[in-house]
This record gives sequence, C-alpha cells and structure tokens, in this order.
Amino acid sequence: MQFVSHNQPDETQENRPLVTVFCAVWHKQTDKLELLRSHWENLKAQSIPVEPCYIFDNGDEAPDWLDAPWHSFSAPLTIYEAWAAGVALAKTRYVMNLNMDDRLAVGAARELVEAARTTKSALVGGDWLICFDREHLSLEFPVTGIEDTQFVPNWPPRPQQGLRLGSGSGERGTFGAATLWDLDIVGKWYPTYFGNGEPILSIGDTIFWTLLQQKKLKLTRLPKIIGRYYSDPDAQAEFRPHKDNELVKTEGLSKKSFANGVLSNDFSWYNKPETFAARRPLNKIEKQSASLEARYRRIFGIPAQPVAAE
Repeated sequence: MQFVSHNQPDETQENRPLVTVFCAVWHKQTDKLELLRSHWENLKAQSIPVEPCYIFDNGDEAPDWLDAPWHSFSAPLTIYEAWAAGVALAKTRYVMNLNMDDRLAVGAARELVEAARTTKSALVGGDWLICFDREHLSLEFPVTGIEDTQFVPNWPPRPQQGLRLGSGSGERGTFGAATLWDLDIVGKWYPTYFGNGEPILSIGDTIFWTLLQQKKLKLTRLPKIIGRYYSDPDAQAEFRPHKDNELVKTEGLSKKSFANGVLSNDFSWYNKPETFAARRPLNKIEKQSASLEARYRRIFGIPAQPVAAE
C-alpha cells in the first residue's frame, strides 16, 4: 500500500479554513467524475471556506480540472478506510465527511462549526432531506427548519416528498448522513476493522458515534435541514449485504485504524491477519505507565490520542 498527495494547501496562509470536508471517490463508481464535479462545486459554494480532501483508491487519479487537495492510494479501499485516510490527512481542527451523492446546504459548514464551538461538542450533526433522484446534485439551497418536512421510520426510505432523515430531530437515532467533529477532542482515528481484522463495511459511522457516546463526549444535533441525502438501495454501501452486526458482537472492534498507517506512512501490517491478534493484558508496570501518561495529558491539556480508540 502506498499513497501520493497532490495540490496540498499552504499551511502558512492566513485565514486558513476551519474545516476539512473529505470524500471517498470509489474506483468502481461508474459516474464518479460527473459526481465529483458537482461535489466540488458544492464545497466551493459554502458560505465559509472549506478545505476539500478527496480520497482516490486503486491507483485512480483526479482529472486535471480538480483544483483541490487529493490523495491516491494504490489499492482498493473500503469506505471507512477512505474516511480514516481523510481524518489522518486533514490539516484543520474540524473534519466532515460528505458522500459523493450527498450535498450540503450553502450555510451548513458554518452552522456546524459554530455549533461545535459554542457547545464545545465533540461532534455535531443536522438533518437531511431525502432525495430519490439526482436533481439535488447541482442545486444551491439554504439551511432551513424541519417544520415543513416529515419523518417516517421505514428503512430503506420509501419515496415521498418532504421526507427527512430524522438525524437532526433525533427520531432516527443517528447523527448523519454526514457529521462534523473536532479532532482536538476526538483524535485522528476512525474505526475501520473488527477485532479479527475484517474490514467494517456498513456500520462504521454508527460504531464511531457509539464510541464517542461511551466516552461521555458531547454530541449535538441541530434540528435543521443542513443537506440533501440521496437514497438508492440498489447502489449505496449502507444497503449492501454485510456481516458487520454479527462481527461487532463476536469479534469486537480493533484499535488499529487505517488512519494509523496513513499517519506513519507504514503499511507493513496491512492485510496481515497477525496484526490483529489479541494483545496480552497490560502488566502492572504498563498499567502504571499508561495511567501516568493519561494524568500528564490532562494536566497539560493534551488530548488523549486517540480518544475514540481507547
């Protein structure tokens, strides 16, 4: 596994963006360049500057017109490996995921960042209008309230007008489609593997939110329509067959994340089952050392890295 970075931002520039929005550009997506173009236009239309981070896999490269930061990985990636790469490669305090076929309201990034700052939340999510065609891909639209929308719990959603996902209202129990989180609180980590090394294929975001809640970190919902979510059970990863629910119960979650390899540029462990062998319990000296490290991190205000993985 190798990766190459392109169009990297100037980190010495004044008034740097506050948030990175990353996106997985899957090599098997047949219309990926068409989706990429309107996705990039959507990010440029945000009411505050955002820093894009496009993750290409299987050696794919960006088209010449993509004047944005992008990274090409030599092997195929799962959706959550790509997201972990986006987290690791971000050069801003806040990060946000945004799928290729979802779109943000013009003021969405600004509202999410403001909410994270004012509430001191580790993660913030809003609500999404569900779309069943692709008319939303090239539209610009404002953040709106949820009053003129309705929630129906069916999953997959059934086509009807004015249907909201229910993530911002809390009715669905989720926090996204896409969410924004604070790397200073969470750390550069994202769940990508189960305890036996098998990749997470469908419920990585749910696992992530649950881990943050278990850490008693603050997660905030905005009861506003911040974006438009495309629903197509025949084409999207969240609807594909998987064993994630069984594996998380039987194998647990690995602390090893694809982000670890990206941060160290060391993938010598990648695709090697022995990497994920159960670690022996900490002995007394190791426990004392870990406790001392945690204490000094608290004293000096250094985030426990990575919070979510511990």
